[in-house]
Amino acid sequence: MKLLVWLRRVGVLAAGMIAAGGLLGVGGATASTVSTASTAAERAAGGTAPACIARVVDNQADAQYVWVRNECGKTMRIKIIVKGGRDTGCNTLRSGQSREWKLTWGTYDRTVVC
Repeated sequence: MKLLVWLRRVGVLAAGMIAAGGLLGVGGATASTVSTASTAAERAAGGTAPACIARVVDNQADAQYVWVRNECGKTMRIKIIVKGGRDTGCNTLRSGQSREWKLTWGTYDRTVVC
């Protein structure tokens, strides 16, 4: 339930950012919930973060915005893997904490534990 409320808030925030930036209707800007599949390569890199780490990716004209929220009930360490760009460092998220990244180089690939 908390996750759905958070995702709704992020959607409202993203819509507000689009309107405030004058980007409404430009370039197919959309927000989408991202799910990732587990593969051997992902497991070798630390493993895909569990589903209790909510991920939202918002494609804008200037960048790709990535929001994550820890709904696991415990502290988690995660990293964003960026295809064609530099990965984030390992980040500690307490239970209920969220974090945002602005990707100007490359695109979101997946979220892994570290």
